[in-house]
Amino acid sequence: MHKLVFEVVEKAALEAGLPQGRVMAQVKKDNLTIKRPRIELAFLPEVYRRTGRTLDWKRTKTEQVRKRELYEADLTVYANVLSEDEDWLSDFSHAFVAALPKGLNDKRGNWVGIRVEKATFSRPPDKRVDETVIEVFKKADKLFELKFSFRVTKDEKQSLIPDFNILPKTGA
Repeated sequence: MHKLVFEVVEKAALEAGLPQGRVMAQVKKDNLTIKRPRIELAFLPEVYRRTGRTLDWKRTKTEQVRKRELYEADLTVYANVLSEDEDWLSDFSHAFVAALPKGLNDKRGNWVGIRVEKATFSRPPDKRVDETVIEVFKKADKLFELKFSFRVTKDEKQSLIPDFNILPKTGA
């Protein structure tokens, strides 16, 4: 699921105007050598709920295949957009949310829903000397809380009797 999250966020970020290769896992500290703007992703624990529903079934001449949903799951991801320009961050945030898809199918064919839950803007407090603001580095961040809803499924196969012969009773 993490690979799918990276692909979805990177595609939306590129459409919104982020340069190539700027989506990464969360770094321990804000390193000045890593260029801004960028997006850092942090993954929270996945939450599972047991369901056991039947989603689909198919029948052929030799077997019946039933697709069962074992669990519904939610994965919350924090996408922290780090920037040096507040105007760019405002425009990018709107375009990024608009570029995120409503959902898509994973490699197993299961639907993954994507929602933006919250967004929090932050900027470090001003450093002042008397009335003068001292800005060494301009920094502005926006933290998006994204929720990916998916399911864990299993195909159950049951063999059917393809044909049968009734043999006449002989003897006796």
